[in-house]
Amino acid sequence: MAQPLSASGGRKPLLEAQGITKVFGTGAGEITVLKGVDVNLLPGELTLLMGPSGSGKTTLLSILGCILSATAGSLSIASEEAVGLDAEGLADLRRRNIGFVFQQYNLFPTMTAHENVLIALDVRGKPLPDPRASARTSLEEVGLSHRIDTYPSKLSGGEKQRVAIARSLAGAPAVILADEPTAALDSENGRAVMELLAKVSKDPTRAVLAVTHDHRTLKYADRIIKIEDGIISSDERPDKNAASPTH
Repeated sequence: MAQPLSASGGRKPLLEAQGITKVFGTGAGEITVLKGVDVNLLPGELTLLMGPSGSGKTTLLSILGCILSATAGSLSIASEEAVGLDAEGLADLRRRNIGFVFQQYNLFPTMTAHENVLIALDVRGKPLPDPRASARTSLEEVGLSHRIDTYPSKLSGGEKQRVAIARSLAGAPAVILADEPTAALDSENGRAVMELLAKVSKDPTRAVLAVTHDHRTLKYADRIIKIEDGIISSDERPDKNAASPTH
């Protein structure tokens, strides 16, 4: 049994989007993919974004991640306004405040796990006293301290996704966005990745949003947002204390 979304309990959202509209094309070819979407992400939570193909979830994720600009609406990330920024400004906001986890990992094959995380720190441009130690800490956080010098070709699919998560955590961005993080994994590795995302989402300085079709991920969610035809159709918190149905 899911409960309606409750108040934030005084927590300030790390990401706030209001009235997000996205229109592609012009004239007779114009398509409105998002139709005034409101989303906020609270610290210490794992939120799932679910919807059928063509519902607008990937477009919404791209806008929240400052990859695409909204046609209309407002977007604030870590108290910084994204609307009105040019491509360079969006890229800077994205580098400093957002970590990405992709379905296909996107690791550099000629770099070790440690080097893949280090390059993410370099891209962020965040001054750190010891970047190599920070990269090691990120890998330790995802349980891969023993694979630090291993190349992607020698890692399992689950381990590659763990490196990708470590890379997203590098530099402590406020928001982690995951795009179908379990889609390329078997059930065991998918479960391990979701357990990890649920764990890292408990950081009170971090919010995690995952786009998924995988209903096996539902039990890990603090919140489930469903989108259909460019509109949020439901926004609920699962009741994790509810008893499982008996048969």
